Amino acid sequence: MRFPFAILAGLSVIALAAPAIAVAETLPVPAPPGVTAMPTPTPIPVIKPGKVTNLAVTENELGSLTLSWQAPTDNGSLPIDDYRIGYKFDQYQSWLVWKHLPSTATSITIPDLPLGLGFSFSVRAVTANASSLAVQVHATTPTPVSPASLNSRARAQYTFVASTWNATSSKRYGFLNGTDCANWASQSLLLRGYRQNSTWHGSNRGGVPASKAWISSTALHNYMLASGRATILTDAQRDLVSVGDIVQFDWWNKGAQEHTGVVTYIDRSATGIKIYYASHTAAGMWWSVNRSVNNVYPGAIATYLHLSN
Repeated sequence: MRFPFAILAGLSVIALAAPAIAVAETLPVPAPPGVTAMPTPTPIPVIKPGKVTNLAVTENELGSLTLSWQAPTDNGSLPIDDYRIGYKFDQYQSWLVWKHLPSTATSITIPDLPLGLGFSFSVRAVTANASSLAVQVHATTPTPVSPASLNSRARAQYTFVASTWNATSSKRYGFLNGTDCANWASQSLLLRGYRQNSTWHGSNRGGVPASKAWISSTALHNYMLASGRATILTDAQRDLVSVGDIVQFDWWNKGAQEHTGVVTYIDRSATGIKIYYASHTAAGMWWSVNRSVNNVYPGAIATYLHLSN
C-alpha cells in the first residue's frame, strides 16, 4: 500500500520532533535572576533502630503496672523520639496500642488494667522514619481478694458472678451471643432475692421469651428505678457504690445504656476510689470502670444502680 506523501511527511515530522520534546523535558529550569538555586537535599536513609533491651515488668500492683527497658545501642538513621507500647489480652488475639504523649523515657506506667488476667506487652523504639522490631514480656495482673463484709444475699450474688462470668450457656435463661450482659446481670439479681414478674422476667423452658427489661440495658435501668429496686448513682458518687451494684455505661453520651455489669471490687486508697466490675460481654471478672470510660470509650458515662437490699 502506498501512503500519500503528505501523510508520510507528517509521520516523518512527528518522528523528528519527538526527541526534541524528550530533551526539552529533561532540561533544568533556570532560577529567576538574582535567586540562587537551592541544592536538592540528600534523602535520609531509612535505617531501623535496634531493639530495646532488658524489658521487664518492674511494678505490678492492683490498678497499676510499670514496664521498664533500656534504650537500643543503635538508633538507626535518626534519633529515637518515642517508644510504641503494645498490649494484648491472653484471651484475645488482637494487639492494642497504649496511647501516650511521645517520650524518650525508658519506663511507662499503665493504669487500670483489668485484674486477674494475663497480658503480653511489647515495646518498639520509634524514630521519625522507622521503628524497631518489638520486644515482648508477659505478666498477669493481681487478683483481688473476695470482699469480706457482704450480707448473705450479696454473698450469694457474688458467688454466682464469680462462677459464671465466663460461661457461654444457661439451660434456663439462654445465652445471647455478644449481647448477654443484661440477661446475665438480671440472673445475678435473683440471688439478691429479687423476684420475677410480668415486666421483668427471663425466658423459660415453656418457650416464653425474656422481657425487654430483663435483656435490655436501657429497659433494665428504667425498670429498676421505676420499681424502687435501685437508686441511681453517678460516677462522682463512687463512695456510695457497693459490691453487687449494677454498673451501666452510656458509651456515646446519647442518654441510653449500652452495657451492663456487676460491681465486684472497690479499691479505696489515698489516690481515690477505683471500681471494678464483671460482665458477660466481654467476659471478665474485674474490668476497670476507669479504663472503660477513659481508654476504651473516652468520654463515656458510667452510672450505678445502687440496690435496695
